[in-house]
Amino acid sequence: MKRLLAVLAAVSALTLLAGCGTGSVPVKITNDLGAWNIEEVYIDPSDEAWGENLLSDIMEPGDDKTFNVPADTYDIRVVDEDGDSYTLWGIEVGAEGYDWEVTLADID
Repeated sequence: MKRLLAVLAAVSALTLLAGCGTGSVPVKITNDLGAWNIEEVYIDPSDEAWGENLLSDIMEPGDDKTFNVPADTYDIRVVDEDGDSYTLWGIEVGAEGYDWEVTLADID
């Protein structure tokens, strides 16, 4: 019985360790731009160029959207309906994820 418990404990520990680093964490973006829609979202590792727009639908004021990414350091950019961009550089996204309420004060 002791051997069975030891094996089960080892399997449980390995399962937890296998999940570390391979999962994803949430990056939540909230549109707090007043009257402007967000039309584009980019979340790319800081050492890479901007990739593709991750947003499939327009984010109206008050809307939020969560994107799941591996924990890493990211540059995050949103673009509003007028083409204005709002960018965060070198954001550490750890196990707890990251929340950004985009405001007009964040404009580039």
